[in-house]
Amino acid sequence: MTAVIEIPTSEEALVRRALDAQAAYMPDVRADIGPAGAGWTTTEAFFSDEAALGEFLAFEQSLNEGTDIKTAAALLMTDYGYILAAATVPIFAGFGLIPNLSPACVALSFYTTQEQHEGETHRVRRAHVRFLEESFWQGQLGDTAAEERFRAEIELHFRPVIEALHARTRLSRTALWRLAADAIAGRFLDSGRRFARVDAAKASAMQILKVPGSPLANRQLHYFDLSVLDKNQQEFSYTFRQRGGCCRFYLVEGGEYCPTCVLKAPAERDEELRLAMRQHLGVADESLSG
Repeated sequence: MTAVIEIPTSEEALVRRALDAQAAYMPDVRADIGPAGAGWTTTEAFFSDEAALGEFLAFEQSLNEGTDIKTAAALLMTDYGYILAAATVPIFAGFGLIPNLSPACVALSFYTTQEQHEGETHRVRRAHVRFLEESFWQGQLGDTAAEERFRAEIELHFRPVIEALHARTRLSRTALWRLAADAIAGRFLDSGRRFARVDAAKASAMQILKVPGSPLANRQLHYFDLSVLDKNQQEFSYTFRQRGGCCRFYLVEGGEYCPTCVLKAPAERDEELRLAMRQHLGVADESLSG
């Protein structure tokens, strides 16, 4: 069962531990509690602001030549999904806490930074997150009521975001919801690794994201495992998230499919991922892989 806890209470220490752990894990998207203040805007206000949304889309278009408006919307959704998932999934996966995610109750402080990816530096848009209501539902992974509450809060939050992006760019709602689900699934997997609860986190994510009739649900999204042999001929396995959505990066100049893109044939995907695993282990020679 889920129960609402308000702070300050005897549970204040739990909330503080959860937020401290989230900030240490995801320093580029720190989650906290408090008033919005200067430099902050609610999700509701931001995605209702034509100028603010237009600037974010223009930022996405500025990163790569040939980025059309629908691709910009997909990339924005990918970035925003990353932000929301980073702020919410770790505190649920690690501590069983679920904040009020009404778009009027979540504040954002956006900033632009640079990140390293495959040896190259890229500009990205990130945000810190502030929960404006000092109350959380408390449950745990595997708790059906808690998982249902988490799904309901995620859907409540993403719905106006997706409506605004669809209205502005005409990228389909289905495409946008798939990207949102990808972000949540990816963060559950990584949070499971962070908090040593991989199997429970994976199972919980699928319970949340595969509810029939939910806009988050799609057939393609799932987790899968691949194995190769290491230098000592011991099996090395790794879990991947198969995306259900497409960020359309392959359409920009010099773009390509993501490693687990929904548009890739599974055999091609697996071959490329196994090669990357061998390279990571220092056994890229096919003859050593068995």
